[in-house]
Amino acid sequence: MATFGNQTLNLCKSSALDFSLSEALCAKLTPSKAAVFHRGGKILEICGGVARSRFLAPIKAMEASETTTHANGQAKQAGCSSTADVLANNCGGFSGQSTLQMSTVGNSSNVVWHKCSVEKRDRQELLNQKGCVIWITGLSGSGKSTLACALSRALHARGKLTYILDGDNCRHGLNRDLSFKPEDRAENIRRIGEVAKLFADAGVICIASLISPFRKERDACRNLLPEGDFIEVYMDVPLQVCETRDPKGLYKLARAGKIKGFTGVDDPYEPPLNCEIVLHQREGVCDSPTILAEKVISYLERKGYLEA
Repeated sequence: MATFGNQTLNLCKSSALDFSLSEALCAKLTPSKAAVFHRGGKILEICGGVARSRFLAPIKAMEASETTTHANGQAKQAGCSSTADVLANNCGGFSGQSTLQMSTVGNSSNVVWHKCSVEKRDRQELLNQKGCVIWITGLSGSGKSTLACALSRALHARGKLTYILDGDNCRHGLNRDLSFKPEDRAENIRRIGEVAKLFADAGVICIASLISPFRKERDACRNLLPEGDFIEVYMDVPLQVCETRDPKGLYKLARAGKIKGFTGVDDPYEPPLNCEIVLHQREGVCDSPTILAEKVISYLERKGYLEA
C-alpha cells in the first residue's frame, strides 16, 4: 500500500499476467478504467478504481491513422481511432513492426513526419483562440515594432496569448549568423516565417514585425500557412516621414554612404498588393499605436480569431 497525494495505490501480484516478475500494478486511481499495454509479448495491466479526484477530460486522440503493419509477411492497414486503440492494438509503432514512409525534404533525407494525437484544434480549444500569423511589413521607421508591442499588450489584456518575432530581436539569436547581404536577408525572412508557422500551429497569435521588402518572400511565408491564417499588415508611411523619425539613425548613415543596400534609399521596397490590413499614416496625421492596434484587433474579431 502506498499513498501519492490523495491517491491510494495498491501493489498486488497476479498470476494471470506474463510480466518480468509476474507482478501487476493495480492502481486505485481515478477516473481511469483498465488499460492493457503490450510490449514484446509481455502484458502489463493497469486497473483503476473508484473516482476520488477530478481530472481534465482527455483530449481526443487522433483520427484513424494509416500505419502499415505486417503479420506473417502480409501487409495490412491498422487503424488507431482512440487512445485505447493505441494502447491495445500496438498502434503508433509500439510493436516495432510499423513500416514508415521516408521522405526527402530539401537537403534532409530519410525523414518522417511524426503525427501526434494532440493537434492544433486541441491547443486552440485550450487557449480559446485561433493560431495565426500577423505579418507587419513596412519601411524602417514606419512603426512596425511599436505596433507589434501595442497589439500584443492589447491582446494580452483580453486574455489572448501572443508572441512577437521582431526582425532585430531574431538577429540576436536565431539569425545571428546572417548578414545584410541579399541572400542572407532572404534567409532571415524564411527562418522567421517557419518559426511563425510553428507558433500559429501551437495556437498562438504570432506577430512578426520586419521590413521584408519583397513580395516574393512575403508570399512564400504566406504559403506556409493554411489559407486565412496569414494576416499581412502594411504600414503605409511615406519615406520622408520615416526618414524624419529615423529612430536608429540608419537613414542618416545610408545617405552618407556608410550603409549600402538600405531599403528605401538604395534598395527597393515593394508594397503589398493584396494585404489584409493597410494602416495609413501621413505627416501630421498619425493615429496612436493603441488606435492602430485596435484596428487590427477589430479584424481579428470579425474573422473569429479571438475564440476557438
